[in-house]
Amino acid sequence: MVENIKKMKNNSYEETKELLNIIRKQKTNENINRIIENRRKLFENKESDAKDYIAITNDVKFGDNVLQTQIDAFKTSVNPGAKFSNENEESPESNPLVYLPKTGNLIFSGTIPNLNNLKFQFSLMDVTSSPYIWTEGLPLTDEVITTLNKLKGFYLNWREQWLLREDLLQKLDKQKK
Repeated sequence: MVENIKKMKNNSYEETKELLNIIRKQKTNENINRIIENRRKLFENKESDAKDYIAITNDVKFGDNVLQTQIDAFKTSVNPGAKFSNENEESPESNPLVYLPKTGNLIFSGTIPNLNNLKFQFSLMDVTSSPYIWTEGLPLTDEVITTLNKLKGFYLNWREQWLLREDLLQKLDKQKK
C-alpha cells in the first residue's frame, strides 16, 4: 500500500479515488471478521460471570428439532443456499443458534454464499429490531434487494415467534442456574 501511495505524484480526483479503493480493499476483509468477532465478544463480556452460552441444538431437551426447524425455515423463506455452522458442544458460541442466559438473548447466524458470502446475525434482544449483515462488494441488484427484504421479513417473524416462546427461554434459564 505504501508503494502505491509513493507512486502517486499529484492529488487528482482519480488518484485519490484509487488510493481510497486500495485502502478499503485491504481493510474490508479484516474488518468484516473483526466486526463479527467484536459483536460476539460484546455478548460474551455481558455473560462473563455465568456460563456464557447454551447452544440450541436438535436435542429433544430443546423441543422437536428446534435448530433444524430454524434452518429449514430460513432456507425456505430467504435463500435455499444458506449455510450454517455445525453443532459444536465444545464451543457453543460458534453454533448457529445460541442462547445467552444472563441477558436472555438469543443469537441466530449463518452465511448466504451466493450473496458474496454475506454473513447475517439475528439478535432477539437487539434494540434496533433488525438483522445485522456483513459482506464485501455486493451489487444491489433487484435479486439482492429482494433477498435482503426476505431476510428482514424473516428476522421480524423469527423474533416475534421467539418472544412468544417464552416457555423454552425460561426453561433454558432454569437449566443454567
